[in-house]
Amino acid sequence: MAALLFALALASAPAPSCPNAGTTVEVNQCLGAALKGFDGEMKRYSEAAVKRLRAEQRPAADDALSGLVRAEEAWRAYRDAECGALQTYWREGTIRTSVELECRIRLTRWRTFSLWRDWLTYPDSTPAILPRPDLADLVSEQRR
Repeated sequence: MAALLFALALASAPAPSCPNAGTTVEVNQCLGAALKGFDGEMKRYSEAAVKRLRAEQRPAADDALSGLVRAEEAWRAYRDAECGALQTYWREGTIRTSVELECRIRLTRWRTFSLWRDWLTYPDSTPAILPRPDLADLVSEQRR
């Protein structure tokens, strides 16, 4: 039951704005383009994390890099399974593709933030390697 409630909560979060999309096909194209952009941003943050770990000359960094690669693979499997489950749940409606794309966008944005927080910031006043990803719209939606 908890998994179903979580899935429904994910389905209700806001999608990127597609003001010029008037049809289901146009909405899906718009969301697909947005996902491509967010995937590119996540890749940039992931590559920066890898670069940081490779630059460090200590065994812990090598072990962390190996763990990060495994975590990325596991995260992608999770995103595929979670969003695929939502698509399956809504498969009888035209909304199925947009629900899946919205899920992928949302999870990708959260993952980008996690990469930033865990790998691209420092515990002191050293500036972060990349800017903090903006999640204001996702966080405000969670409070409803």
